[in-house]
Amino acid sequence: MPDKKILVNYTNRDFNSIKKDLEQHAKTYYPDTYKDFSENSFGSYVLDAVSYVGDMLSFYLDYQVNESFLQTAVEYDNVRRLAKQYGYKFAGRPAAFGIVSFYVRVPANSSGLGPDIEHIPILKTGTEIKAQTGTTFVLAEDVDFNDQKNEIVASRFSETTGKPTEYAIRAQGQIKSTVLFRTTVDVSDYTRFQKVRVGPGSIAEIKSVIDTEGREYYEVDHLSQDVVYVETTNPKARRDGVRSILKPKIVPRRFVLAQDSTGTYLQFGYGSDEEKNITDIADPSQISLRMSGRPYISDYAFDPTKLLDTNTLGVVPSNTTLTVLYYSNDSDSININAGEINLISISSFDFVNAVSSTSTVNQNLVRNSLEVANDKPIVGNTSLPTAQEIRYRSYAVYAAQNRSVTKNDYEVYCYMMPAKFGSIKRVNVVNDPSSSNRRISLYVIGEDSAGNLAALNSTVKENLKIWLNKNKMINDSIDIYDAKILNIGFDFKITVESTRDKLEVLSTVYSKLRSELTDKLFIGEPFYITKIYNIINKVEGVVDTENVKMKLMTGTKYSSAPVSINQMKSKNGTYLKTPRNVVLEILNFNTDIRGTTQ
Repeated sequence: MPDKKILVNYTNRDFNSIKKDLEQHAKTYYPDTYKDFSENSFGSYVLDAVSYVGDMLSFYLDYQVNESFLQTAVEYDNVRRLAKQYGYKFAGRPAAFGIVSFYVRVPANSSGLGPDIEHIPILKTGTEIKAQTGTTFVLAEDVDFNDQKNEIVASRFSETTGKPTEYAIRAQGQIKSTVLFRTTVDVSDYTRFQKVRVGPGSIAEIKSVIDTEGREYYEVDHLSQDVVYVETTNPKARRDGVRSILKPKIVPRRFVLAQDSTGTYLQFGYGSDEEKNITDIADPSQISLRMSGRPYISDYAFDPTKLLDTNTLGVVPSNTTLTVLYYSNDSDSININAGEINLISISSFDFVNAVSSTSTVNQNLVRNSLEVANDKPIVGNTSLPTAQEIRYRSYAVYAAQNRSVTKNDYEVYCYMMPAKFGSIKRVNVVNDPSSSNRRISLYVIGEDSAGNLAALNSTVKENLKIWLNKNKMINDSIDIYDAKILNIGFDFKITVESTRDKLEVLSTVYSKLRSELTDKLFIGEPFYITKIYNIINKVEGVVDTENVKMKLMTGTKYSSAPVSINQMKSKNGTYLKTPRNVVLEILNFNTDIRGTTQ
C-alpha cells in the first residue's frame, strides 16, 4: 500500500489558524471517523488543546529567537549580555561626588593671635560621614587644616583678657558615596574557567582580590590581556615633581568582571598553579630567533603580539579563600540636598606638627570638635540605563573602536566613564563653528535625590574631562558646561464617550501619560505635541482630544525661563524647538499636567 501524502501548512503559528487547519485536515483525511465539529464536542476540545500547545510553542520559539539578538531583545539581562559582545562594559550603580566643608576648633597659641600650629590636624582619607537619609560618604583625599586657603575665625574669647582662646578653621574636601566592603569567597578544587560570585550587582569597583597565600589577582578587560600598569613610588619625586610612575607588570593571575541582576562575578581563565608562571616581560629573542641543527634557517614572520602570548588565559585559584575588597553604594538614594550631611561616623586625624607629649588632651578636643556640612547638593546619575539606552550605546561603542572622533563617539564615551568616577544622565556634544582649533562643547546634566534633572558638580565634570582625554583626537579641545533646564507642562481637553464614566477615563489618561512621558528627554531633543494627542486618543473611552495647550512652568521650585512658549513652538505648532544646550523636563506630573473632559 503506497504511503499517503499529507500536506502540512507550516506557516500556521497562532491558535485560530492551527485549529482551522486541523479541522480541515480531519475533514479531508478522516471523514468517516471524525464528524462532530460542534464547539461542545470532545473532538473540539482535543483540537483546542493541540492548537493551544502549538500556539504556546510558537510563542516561546519566537521569544527565544528575539532574545538572541540585541535589536529585538526585551529582557534587561539579555540586553546587557548581548551589548557586552559589542564592547559595551556595564558598570554598577555609579558613585556620587561632592565637596563638603569640615570645621574644627583649635586652641590659640600663647599670644592669642592665631591657632596653635601644633594642634592643627590633617583629616585623613577614608573618614566616613553620613547624611540624614542614612547614606554614607567617604573622604576621597586628605584635608589639611593648615592650608593657607582655609578660613580661620576666632570662636571663643577669654573673659578676663578678651583675647581669643580658640579658633575655628574651615576646610573643604572631596567625598564620594561608595563605601569599602570586604568579603571572602571559598574556592574548591581546580575548575577550568572558574566563576565566583563576590557580591551584589551594584558594585562600582573591585579594589583588590588576594588569596590565602597572599597572591593578588588583577582585573583586566579581557582574559588574553596579561599586562597591566601598576603605580609605584617615584624615588625622584622631590626633584622632578612626579609623585608616582607607571610600570608594566605581567599578571598570570587575572580576572574579568561580569555583572547582572543576580550579582557581580569574577571570571578566571583555565591555567593551573602547577604550570610555570611568567613573572617578567618576555624576551624578544625567544620568539624572533629559532635556533636549530639544520644547515638552513626558515623565514618566520615576527608577530609582536607573540611577546605576550598566553594559552591559558590566566591562572585559576583553587583550594583557597579569596579576600575581596570592593567599593559600592550602601544606599539607592545617593544624591543629597544641600545641608543634609552633618554626621561624622569614623574620623582619622594626623597631627604632623605635634612635638609635645602633653598635647594629647588638646588633640582630643580638636577631634571631638569636628563638624561637617555640605553647602551645595551632591548630584550624580543614580539610575541605571534602560534597555533601550544600553542598546544604542553598545552600537556606538562598537562603531567608536576605542577612539573619539565623531559626535556619537564622544557621547558614548561620556556614558562609558567608570562608575567610581561618577556618572551623568544626559550629554550633548556640539562642535563650535566659530572655533578654528576644533573646540568641542559638551553640555551635561545629572539627577538629584528625587530623580529630577539637576546640574552636575565640578568633580564629576573634571573626571569626565580627564576620562575623555585618553580617547580624543590630539587637536580637539573640550569644554564642559551645564545644560539649561526648562520645566514644561500642558493642559488638555478631551471628549469622552457618553456611556463611560468621565472621571475614570480621565484617570486612565493621566496614568497613560505618566507611563509614556516618564523617561527623561535628551539635551536638545524637541518635544512633540502630536505625541500627546496620540497617547490620549489611544485610551479606551476617549472620543477625541480637542486641545493641548503647552506652558512653561515658573516659580520657586522651577528653573527660570528666559523665553516664552510661543517662541519655542514650531511654525506649524506640532512640536517645541529646543536649543542644543537646553533639556526639557516635566517636573511634577500631579501639578504640571491638567486635563478636563466634555
